[in-house]
Amino acid sequence: MTLCNRCLFGAIFFIFSLPVFGQEDSIPVNYYRINKTYIGSYFTDFPKVVAAPVSYSRKDWTTVAIVVAGTGAVMTLDRSIKQWVQANRNNFFSQTSRIIEPFGNEYSPYIVGAMYLTGVLMKDRRMEHVSLVSAKSLVFTTLLTAGSKQLVRRRRPAYTDDPFEVNSMFQGGREWTSFPSGHANTVFTVATAIALQYNDKKWVPYVAYGIAGLTGVSRIYDNRHWATDVIIGAAMGHFITKTLYRIEEAKARKKELITLSF
Repeated sequence: MTLCNRCLFGAIFFIFSLPVFGQEDSIPVNYYRINKTYIGSYFTDFPKVVAAPVSYSRKDWTTVAIVVAGTGAVMTLDRSIKQWVQANRNNFFSQTSRIIEPFGNEYSPYIVGAMYLTGVLMKDRRMEHVSLVSAKSLVFTTLLTAGSKQLVRRRRPAYTDDPFEVNSMFQGGREWTSFPSGHANTVFTVATAIALQYNDKKWVPYVAYGIAGLTGVSRIYDNRHWATDVIIGAAMGHFITKTLYRIEEAKARKKELITLSF
C-alpha cells in the first residue's frame, strides 16, 4: 500500500467514523457481538438468504425485473462501452483508478476490521454491529459470487472483444471469471451495510455508494470487467446485504413479541 493510498484509507475510515464519535445510541436487542449466537447465525442465515426470493413481494420482483432488464439492455452495449473507455484512457484516470480500485478488494476487509476494533475500544455498539453485519454479508456474497463465476465462466474483456464468449462450467482459468465482478460485490456489500446502519446521516449513503460506484467504474476502466459484470456484482452485494438486514429485523420483531407476551 503506497503512502498516498494509506492516507486515503485513513481519511475514508475517519469520515465513516464521524457519525458515531460522541454519539450515545440505545442498544437494540439484535445488535451483534462475537459470541456463539453470532457464529451460529452464519449457518442459520445463509439458507434464508438463498431462499429469500421465495418470499419476495411484488415490489421486490419489480425491482428484480428492472435490474435484469437494465442489465440486458446494457449487455448489448458492453463491447461499445469497453472500446470507448479504452480509447479514452489518460494518466489522470489511470492514477485515480489505481487509488480507488483497492476498495473492492484490499481495503474493504481492513475497513470492516478497523470499524470492529474502534467499536469495541470506544464501546460503540453501533459501529461494532455494522462491522459484524458487513463481515457476515461479505462471507455470503463472496460464496455466491464465487459460485456464479464458476457456473457462468464469462471471458474477461482483456482477452476478447466478444462480451458473449463463455466457457463450459468449471472450465478455464482466471480469464474466464469475469461475471460477476467480485470487486463490485465486495465494495457494495460494505457500502450498503454502512448506508443502512447510518441512514440517519444523510451524507453517509452518498459517500459510501459514491466510493463503491467509482470502484466499479475502475474495473471497467482497467479492462478487467464488462459493464454488466459490475452492475450484477453491485446488485448482488447490495441486495444480499439488504436481505440480511431484513432477516435481522424479523428476528428483532420476533424477540419483541416474545418479550411483550410475558
